[in-house]
Amino acid sequence: MSMFREHWIGGLTAYSIFFIISLIVTVSVSIVYESPLDWNPTILMDPLGILACFTIALLFGLFPDVDIKSKSQKIFYSLLFVLNLSLILLFQRYLEAAILGLFAILPILSKHRGWTHSRITMILLPGLFLAIPLYVEYSDYGVGWNELPELLDSLVEHENLDETFRNGLAFYAAGLIGYASHLFLDGILFRFRKARAHK
Repeated sequence: MSMFREHWIGGLTAYSIFFIISLIVTVSVSIVYESPLDWNPTILMDPLGILACFTIALLFGLFPDVDIKSKSQKIFYSLLFVLNLSLILLFQRYLEAAILGLFAILPILSKHRGWTHSRITMILLPGLFLAIPLYVEYSDYGVGWNELPELLDSLVEHENLDETFRNGLAFYAAGLIGYASHLFLDGILFRFRKARAHK
């Protein structure tokens, strides 16, 4: 089996196991304690949210190989191109497009199995699903140090912060699980499997 196929199947399988177990626990607790089904922030219960989480798990299962010429790299750079073009042409968000473009070149500058195959990256990169909704919510603020206290005060007092964070947490979990599946299959996550060369 090719490594590309192994990684996308691995990401979907890992997230499917997590989702099924979480769903069983969520429904069981809701029945026993007569609580609403949305008490568990690590999974979403609406069909679109579920589909988004599976897609994120699949993409994050492929992401670490974006640092080498591969099918994963073609997929991600095609998605980044469309996203960057949308930011520029549809939303006129030039700063965000520039930042996205800057970060898009970082994997190409690193060696294969460098920072993209790191356990720290596995934990931090899905954090974008927590940070981006907050940025979008508060993008009217400047990015300088003078605006920081005002932004922090607003975050504390914001009514929808819990909902924004809860939705981001489900996406974070999907990204983390997909990424972990890739590192596991490459023998990096626990260091007990012999790492194999990519095709």
